Amino acid sequence: MERNESSETLNVSDGQYLDLKKLSVYSSLGVPTLRERLREGTLPFYKLRGKILVRRKDFDAYMERHRVDKREDLEELVEDAISSLEH
Repeated sequence: MERNESSETLNVSDGQYLDLKKLSVYSSLGVPTLRERLREGTLPFYKLRGKILVRRKDFDAYMERHRVDKREDLEELVEDAISSLEH
């Protein structure tokens, strides 16, 4: 993996494993959010000597399962979010 210390750009191939910090940069999700997904068991991971690693291909599949394809689905999500803020 190429790493430029001055930026958080990642060059990642499909077969690589990412720790939570690198996965956070790759996904634009916070580490606490990723940890919650791991605790829920919805995001597969590996643990080696206490280090948590997620295969990029597994994370991409996880994200694909959460893809919103229809406008109605998006509108429903927005309505749910607004409703939860009002309560």
